[in-house]
Amino acid sequence: MVESAEKLTPGSPVGSLVVEALLRGTQRLRRAIAMVENSEDDAIHQVRVSCRRLRSDLKLFRKLLAGDWADSLRSDLSWLAASCGEARDLEVIAALVRDNATSEDDPDHLAAILTTLTVGLDRAAARSADAVAGERTAALLSSLEKAAGKPKLKVKADLPCAEVLPQLLDAAREKFNESAGKLKPWTADDDWHEVRLLAKQVRYAADTTASVLGDEAKEIAVQAARFQELLGQHQDHCAAADALHLLAKDAAGQADAGLSFSLGRLVERHRAARKPLREEFLTLYHRP
Repeated sequence: MVESAEKLTPGSPVGSLVVEALLRGTQRLRRAIAMVENSEDDAIHQVRVSCRRLRSDLKLFRKLLAGDWADSLRSDLSWLAASCGEARDLEVIAALVRDNATSEDDPDHLAAILTTLTVGLDRAAARSADAVAGERTAALLSSLEKAAGKPKLKVKADLPCAEVLPQLLDAAREKFNESAGKLKPWTADDDWHEVRLLAKQVRYAADTTASVLGDEAKEIAVQAARFQELLGQHQDHCAAADALHLLAKDAAGQADAGLSFSLGRLVERHRAARKPLREEFLTLYHRP
């Protein structure tokens, strides 16, 4: 694939940045897929991240794109990211359970729980690898390369970056602030998760525009990354609590009261871990 050699400036047509972002994102995804093919560490996660960044760029520039070609790309990228999601989630949950274990946990129950999670992880990782190596992913890469080479753009894409990019970045930030400003310590987990996704969109938008907007966009990206990190930890504990709750129900259904009790304690431990993370986020977000 040909690299975008153009040095972008605030006066460059914003369509040039669209091309650059698509080229860079497609190359990133291709490298991540190669990591999966080579059985490298963190490969599935990198595929998922690559898909999310491309989807974010397509969303950021959606008002500049002509036709509906980006919709099918976003749909296929969403499918591929979801295909890699279960494996990544189980990997994170297993690590959390292991890292948060205490001397009060029954070692046999803990070992059984980790074995169950690991077996599920191995199976999910195999399914993810099959999806990454499949024909649908190959077709997606081909479509991405074609689109990146010559995307269909609206006339507005001829406007200078300095005129368009601040508006796009501000729109992402406003959407984040609207939702983040409503969060309270007692707000439902799903609402916290939604704000995390919006923080991620701000970060990706700032990263994409930083090559033109410079230090201001870079500072926004750093701040959004802080928010994303806290809310990501929060979401990991939520996911762990939900997964362990399902295992506890299974154990209760098999009349294994001891294992069910141990799982229940782990569920409460991860639910309790949400509180300090929520407090830290709210303090950081509302800091003058």
